[in-house]
Amino acid sequence: MDRQDEDSDEEAWLQLRPVQPLPSQCCGGGCSPCVFDIYHRDLAQWEAARARKDKTLLSGDKSQSGPSQLNTETFVAFRISDIHRLTQDTYHVRFSLPGHSQLGLQPGQHLILRYVRARVGDMDIQRAYTPISPVSAAGYFEVLIKCYPTGLISQHVESWKAGDTAFWRGPFGSFFYQPNQYGELLMLASGTGLAPMVPILQSITDNEDDETFVTLVCCFRTFEGIYLKSFLQEQARFWNVRTVFVLSQESSLEQLPWSYREKTHFCRLAQELMDELVASCRRKPFALVCGSAEFTQDMAGYLRGAGLAEDSYFLF
Repeated sequence: MDRQDEDSDEEAWLQLRPVQPLPSQCCGGGCSPCVFDIYHRDLAQWEAARARKDKTLLSGDKSQSGPSQLNTETFVAFRISDIHRLTQDTYHVRFSLPGHSQLGLQPGQHLILRYVRARVGDMDIQRAYTPISPVSAAGYFEVLIKCYPTGLISQHVESWKAGDTAFWRGPFGSFFYQPNQYGELLMLASGTGLAPMVPILQSITDNEDDETFVTLVCCFRTFEGIYLKSFLQEQARFWNVRTVFVLSQESSLEQLPWSYREKTHFCRLAQELMDELVASCRRKPFALVCGSAEFTQDMAGYLRGAGLAEDSYFLF
């Protein structure tokens, strides 16, 4: 083999080398395998194949497979069947599942999205999302995706349309809800942090034998920015569910519908309101928290300040 052929062969092998993920591509949720576990596994496979000059040892891009059963190690293709904009920056996306199959998640578990056209250099973009569809949903699953002006994947999500394909793996997550496991769940959600609360709440209200009380606290900037209003109003009709809204950029009750006025606070969720919420729970609460990193950290501190021990709350 001459020098030119050697250089060409070397370049071909380098193009097949797995790309190391960025630290930001790890969702921090303790997924097993993590995106870095998969990278190191694929790197070892690549090194072995290169040493033996045997490209058949490489499995190729497994994420390009067609629709099949969801699993934690490889990305699987799912087709978008419907997408619509909920707010100026948030989309509600429905994905098709083969036949009448189910996704197989427990309430509150999440998936990892990889969008194959979203790249920074040669870097795949991956993000964690929690489906908001019922765990019993057959033939589909749904997610909320918030887009950001500088988000690495946002510009591609905004271009999605029905019929497009995206790639997912999972499920992941260490919180597993069991009926009647807690006296009351105090759910603290900010923005799209509402997502993991939705299937947990629905699993409770769908089960006549589950007598868990739920206090769902939804933190948004404005009334118009609240996601899934119809769903939240429907859930609030159940005897064991109450909803509370905390709006940080509203100031007039008269601008809200009557059904929201008595359960809405115009402020940020801080220690004084947290004390009030915990004290008003009908049973000893176990808290679930999901939102931005800053929100999650703040809520953990407020919960401790309200007298809850660290084993009495879970941070998504």
